[in-house]
Amino acid sequence: MYKVLLTKRCSNQLIKQKKSSELSSNDLINIRTWISEMTILGPDYIKACGHWNDHKLKGERQRQRASGFSSSGRIIYKVKDNKVEINVVKITVNYDYS
Repeated sequence: MYKVLLTKRCSNQLIKQKKSSELSSNDLINIRTWISEMTILGPDYIKACGHWNDHKLKGERQRQRASGFSSSGRIIYKVKDNKVEINVVKITVNYDYS
């Protein structure tokens, strides 16, 4: 099993997105499903399954990856400590990788 952690900034951002209704009920279900699959099956599964449209990022986010939870929503994360800890650094509803 893997440990999925949200950074404090990401957690605060997620709370704001929930309160402002930027994230739909479907988005929240998909995010929970991604966390569950990442916890149980790990990053290699998320990369390979195709459902999450997982891909490497470039530039300032070179060591990070993004998985899609909707047509434009992304979970930006990095794998830490030999794939034991997954840090979600940002959840965005509109392809914002900044």
